[in-house]
Amino acid sequence: MALNIKCPRCGGTHVQLSNEQSKHGCLWTILFGIYYIVWVLIKWTVGLVLLFSVDWWMAIIKASMGKGYVWQCRRCFSANKRIFYCHDCGYNFKT
Repeated sequence: MALNIKCPRCGGTHVQLSNEQSKHGCLWTILFGIYYIVWVLIKWTVGLVLLFSVDWWMAIIKASMGKGYVWQCRRCFSANKRIFYCHDCGYNFKT
């Protein structure tokens, strides 16, 4: 899969994708754990609604046209953040 991402600062095409996972400690879990669990449940509910209402239908339509489809609901289920690094100017950016 090729990424055609350009750096917003310099316009260079030598861009590398990096995944970053957030990690929290015990104190954070004790103080904010219940709020985090509620947030994850809300996020997954939105992801499931998006999956059933849009993604399946668009995947079927695109498959009948002979084209591929990028699933939009995967952003709700993934804990990874997509961070890009430009090798020309050294700028880090998110999309």
